[in-house]
Amino acid sequence: MADSDEGIDRTLAERGCALIVGTIGPDGAPHAARAWGLTLTARTTSPVRLLLDASDDATLANLRRDGDHGGRIAITVADVRTLRSFQLKGRVAALDPATEADREKADRYCDDFFTDIEVTDGTPRVLTERLRPARYVACTVEVEEAFDQTPGPHAGSPVPR
Repeated sequence: MADSDEGIDRTLAERGCALIVGTIGPDGAPHAARAWGLTLTARTTSPVRLLLDASDDATLANLRRDGDHGGRIAITVADVRTLRSFQLKGRVAALDPATEADREKADRYCDDFFTDIEVTDGTPRVLTERLRPARYVACTVEVEEAFDQTPGPHAGSPVPR
């Protein structure tokens, strides 16, 4: 598969990019958090496997919740160095314990992400290392929509599916 299919940059998504997730609480309030690794499937956008911090009780509760917005998630993927970015929106299909392969992926992700921050912003690695979660949960997401979020005139445009 090419590095970029249907406007989704696989190389960006699967390395140490900035991954921000948004969920919705029971009161309708938004909640933002970080994710720690993303794996796309052969179909590019659905389903995806996302690694979350197992200690992030608010995000996990929002994803386990039933109801109108329960299980809904937005995943924003951004290159720290270039700001090229896209967003995937969908619904959580499963939350599972992280595997050893997931933990290895998260370690590679953190190494790439923290290096990009140090190179771009000059933030010492010792500070960003404090963000590294101790445990992960693997989240399978059925993607329903994708958007270009790169700053510029096309930001917010749907990505063809």
